[in-house]
Amino acid sequence: MNLTIVVPVYNLESHVAPMLDSLLHQSEKQYEVIIVDDGSTDQTYNTINAFLTVHPSLQCRILRTDNHGVSAARNKGLYAASGKYVMFLDGDDYVSTDLVQTLQTNVTDREPDIICWGYNLVREDQSTIVSFTSNLNHISGIQALEKIFVEKSLRIWTGSIAYKRDFLLKHEIQYTEQCINGEDQEFIYKALSRASKVTSLPEVLSFYLQRGSSISNSYNVKKFDVVDAFKRVDAYFRTHFSGELEPISDLLLNREMTENYFFNLNTCLSNTQGVRIQKLLQDIDQTYPKLTQEMHGIMKHYNGTDKKLSFQIKAFLFSPGLYQRFIHWDRSIVHLKSRIKTVLKVQANS
Repeated sequence: MNLTIVVPVYNLESHVAPMLDSLLHQSEKQYEVIIVDDGSTDQTYNTINAFLTVHPSLQCRILRTDNHGVSAARNKGLYAASGKYVMFLDGDDYVSTDLVQTLQTNVTDREPDIICWGYNLVREDQSTIVSFTSNLNHISGIQALEKIFVEKSLRIWTGSIAYKRDFLLKHEIQYTEQCINGEDQEFIYKALSRASKVTSLPEVLSFYLQRGSSISNSYNVKKFDVVDAFKRVDAYFRTHFSGELEPISDLLLNREMTENYFFNLNTCLSNTQGVRIQKLLQDIDQTYPKLTQEMHGIMKHYNGTDKKLSFQIKAFLFSPGLYQRFIHWDRSIVHLKSRIKTVLKVQANS
């Protein structure tokens, strides 16, 4: 098969060990690893280099660059790769020891443009939060997009998908640099739209670590880059397909954009003490002029099935302050339930 695993890293000295261990212990050895150190200022490079010195059997190259962001690092790894297939894994995530062998078994005959598989969201102690799997399928990329957006029976994450390298180069698909959120979805959706053959596997082969200090759990207005990422996907669909993907675009620019917008609002407010929503909205408008106004129009036509989100949308449109009080109240309830569950567990074990 020959697989290249591209791993961008930035200041992850305390988090790279599980990733390195999982790659070292692969049951099939026909793969290479390219680690792109994106200008780390801590001991990330030395930590990885020390690991490779002790374990020279791991076929791994480290490319060092100035800090240009994760998208630029992934693109650099893509162009440096020599494998027939390429996948992207973040430096604090990890994979099953059977990843390479399972992929090789399933691409030998069909040689799909894209192969994807199940994955788990995991905590820092490696316990599972939720598992995302789908049935075995041999489908087109457009059918895969329908399963993602219409049927909602397929979930794909950056680290749960591999591509034929020549396929990506032929269609000039790369990560949008300087975009820090939504760039991964943009890449996946564009690639799927071009794929003739996609294989999805039911096995869980990769693990997506949920760290409290990650961008998704912090106050960072640049998370709203996802809006422009989705717009670029829509423009790509309209340029290369004559209406065939219009239903997908409609879902992307309405339901999906609304859900992502509120997810980012929630993480900005829920994990930051003392920040009022009015300040957040001012920061958003300063970085993305007229975005809030645009989102108001989209929210009014939200047609998703998430009742809790529908309530949040109504509260937000009525009064952003009311919306903030609601999510703080909801967080308090979640924390209370967690404490009660912990107490009951302790009592049951005593």
